[in-house]
Amino acid sequence: MIETLGKLAAIVDVPAGTPESRVATIFFDPRCPYCHAAFTALHGQVAARWIPVVVLGDSEAGTRMAAAILSAPDHVAALKSAFDAKLTPAAAPSPEIAAKLDENRQAFASIFAAAPQLRPGVPTLFVPRPDGRLAIMVGYEPGDDAKLRSVLTGS
Repeated sequence: MIETLGKLAAIVDVPAGTPESRVATIFFDPRCPYCHAAFTALHGQVAARWIPVVVLGDSEAGTRMAAAILSAPDHVAALKSAFDAKLTPAAAPSPEIAAKLDENRQAFASIFAAAPQLRPGVPTLFVPRPDGRLAIMVGYEPGDDAKLRSVLTGS
C-alpha cells in the first residue's frame, strides 16, 4: 500500500534522511478546514506526504487550487499559502497536472471502495506502525497529532 501511495502526486514535507517507515501519507482537499488544522499541527513535527484530492464542494475551484500547489516551485510553501488563503488558484491545470489529480482521486476512491467499513473523508491519514502495518485515520480533531505520533513510534 505504501508503495502505491508513494507513486501519487504529493507535496513532500519530509526532512532528508527520514526513513519511509516514519512518513505518514495524508489525502487532503486544499479547501478543507480539518486538513488545514492537521497541516498546522503536523508541519515540522511529523514527516508527511500530502496528496491533494478534490472531494469537497465546487470541484473546479478545488482543482485550480490543487493545481496551483502542485505547479509551484516550492510545494510545501504553496500548501501553506493555500491553507492561509494566500495562494492564487491556477487559471486551469495543465493536462499533466489534471491527470495527476485524477489519479489521486481514483486512488482515494479505490481505497474507500476496498474498505467499506471506512467512511470517506478528508483528511485521511495513513500512518505506518513500527511493525509494518498501516493505521488509517479519517478526519482530524485537535490532539490527533499526538495519536499519530504514538502510532508512528508504537507507544
